[in-house]
Amino acid sequence: MPFRLMVEAARACYAARILRSPAIETAPRLGWRARLVITVLAALCATERQALTRTEDGVHQPRVSHRAHAHQPDAPPPPSATPPDDPPAPAPEKRPTNVHLVPSGTIALPGRGLSVAWAPDGRHLAVGGHFRDKETRLRYDTRVADVAARALVKSFACHWYWAVSQAWVDHPDYGPLLADGGGDHAVKVWNPDARGSSTCHPGQFLAADGALQQLGEINGWIMSLAFSPDRRWLAGASRDRTVRIWQVHPGPNAWRVVALWFDRDVGNFLSVDWSPDGRAVVTGDRRGRVAVWDVDPERDGWDDATIAQFARISYEDQVSWCGSHATLTSRVPRWSESGHDVIWNARWAPDGGRVAAAGTDGTVSVYDATTGEVLLRQTMPHPGSLNGLAWHPEGRWLAAGGSDQRIYVYDTTSKVLYDTLEGHDDLVTALAWSPDGKTLASTAGGPLLKEALVDVSDGPDQTVRLWRWR
Repeated sequence: MPFRLMVEAARACYAARILRSPAIETAPRLGWRARLVITVLAALCATERQALTRTEDGVHQPRVSHRAHAHQPDAPPPPSATPPDDPPAPAPEKRPTNVHLVPSGTIALPGRGLSVAWAPDGRHLAVGGHFRDKETRLRYDTRVADVAARALVKSFACHWYWAVSQAWVDHPDYGPLLADGGGDHAVKVWNPDARGSSTCHPGQFLAADGALQQLGEINGWIMSLAFSPDRRWLAGASRDRTVRIWQVHPGPNAWRVVALWFDRDVGNFLSVDWSPDGRAVVTGDRRGRVAVWDVDPERDGWDDATIAQFARISYEDQVSWCGSHATLTSRVPRWSESGHDVIWNARWAPDGGRVAAAGTDGTVSVYDATTGEVLLRQTMPHPGSLNGLAWHPEGRWLAAGGSDQRIYVYDTTSKVLYDTLEGHDDLVTALAWSPDGKTLASTAGGPLLKEALVDVSDGPDQTVRLWRWR
């Protein structure tokens, strides 16, 4: 065999990463059978080299060893010479996001934001959650943000544990009021125009900071707060399985509980919201029930003697007191619907004729407020839970925050998913529209109640995000 042919054969084999035969190295003269084997080998090596190198035009692809492939379960199968009888369905098309609403800024938080409420003038936001000071590591307070500056400007401190619910109104008798509820089983009412707190010692409540009233003797976290539309009453949903109504307007019973109902079967009351006429509330609870309750504290609240008696009962004795006063602490809802795992939020529509609820079963439901008839039910596109919930002031759009880090905006008139908002990095816990409806505020601090996170302040998303219409 000519030496040049032997060299070419060796080079081809090297390029193809095939070891050269010892015969090529040591046998200058071979019989015709050996020469034939070497010639075939060289041709195969050259072909392999071509297959490895001629890939830039996309025509030739590297070969895949079927034997090697058999030991690589994650590798794709070799292409079939004939198409299958049933070709696979195409991958689902990704829904467009941020179509009608777009990000318009963020406000940095010192921890996991879990609740948000707008000031009536739309210029400030109150935010609660798991916050910690970098130095003291204790911040059981409510933070106030300047929306235009996109910055926190003051805080109101301090609960004995996380503040996780806020409500803000302008009151005709007191001026602006900001109420916050905490994991320390208390509600604190502040003057949001005051200077705020410069320190946060657990339990402090200083008049110089803006402290007005402290409402205690509650046997569980206050998960949700809502002032009535006429601002005469404050409703609170608690983990102690009660809904409380405090009188706000001045009088002998101001800041006292004037009505309460206790339900052993709810697990926890998690959400409460007033009807626009102030004569009913909607609630969501830990057992997956949404319910509408008729309540008019002016007409069917407790008498003065009962109000005074309850004010003397310690939180440890309230369950037994409720049991012995069942006619005063039991109510039958106007209607209810169960089966949603957990209802994190229930909200009354601005038109007064509808209520909405969102829960861990991943559905958002809109009901006729009078009859409970389901008017709209949508399931989020991806398996997960819905947590935050907020009606637009016009009553057409309903925003729901998902565990998949998205916000879903539903058009309740046409009954379709109107927009999907992306930008958060954790479960979207709380949502609120500005009073003029131009901005949506959201915070994504993760699950509101989860044992593994009960004392955790750091999270993947420590912001309030703002969204505006295009």
